[in-house]
Amino acid sequence: MALDGLFIGWAAHETARRAERDMASARVSNQATEAKTQTEFLRADVEKLLMITEALWSVLKEQHGYSDEELIKRVQAIDLRDGIADGKVAKEIQPLCPQCHRTMIRNQPKCLYCGAEFKRNPFER
Repeated sequence: MALDGLFIGWAAHETARRAERDMASARVSNQATEAKTQTEFLRADVEKLLMITEALWSVLKEQHGYSDEELIKRVQAIDLRDGIADGKVAKEIQPLCPQCHRTMIRNQPKCLYCGAEFKRNPFER
């Protein structure tokens, strides 16, 4: 009888462990699916942005006479702002308030300390 109780306890323990593994596996599977979905949305956003960028560039070329060479030079200049040609925009440091010279808080139009208004770079990240 004691062995029967021991066996039942072991079987219950194994069943609980198996259920835990199954739940963990399901969580991992759900996380993978969510990551794949987010990646697909990001790809679609990038494709849309590329199309918009190309459309804007064609308007500038056709209506204002800009050349591809000018665009290439501008892109290279922006890339080299941080001194490294790596295909990335340089990270901007937090700007200082023009009035009290303290560090501005990200995404705030006014200085937290003195209330001075500050115009942000529209391409700030």
